[in-house]
Amino acid sequence: MSGSTKTFVKGVKVSEHHGAGEWKAERLSSLILVPLTVWGLWSAAQLAGGGYDGALIWFQSPVNAGLLAVTLVASLWHMNMGLKVIVDDYIHKPSTRGVLLTLIAVLCLVLAFASVFLIVRLALGSAPLPAGFGA
Repeated sequence: MSGSTKTFVKGVKVSEHHGAGEWKAERLSSLILVPLTVWGLWSAAQLAGGGYDGALIWFQSPVNAGLLAVTLVASLWHMNMGLKVIVDDYIHKPSTRGVLLTLIAVLCLVLAFASVFLIVRLALGSAPLPAGFGA
């Protein structure tokens, strides 16, 4: 440990400056999600009352399918970062923290892959799920 760095000042831990990148990434994802959310609300208003056929036509537009995929992936990325901060702040046992962070990351990745998979299937005109899944 170097003598010039203090780990505590008046009983409060001094910042180690490792969270600045995470803070910037959270702000970047927030900025990305603002226009995407506005687009999503506008799209939902346009889809209202269109029924299943209207939704399929909407999904077959590459712009709509692409923006929806970007919106979902950015939202899951933002969610992962936010939950990581909560776990880091409130879970102090390293093994528990590691398990929770791993579960959160895996959940977000599975949701991202499933979302993009289903969007691509709808964009290509297929049923959302292969035959035999669901009702």
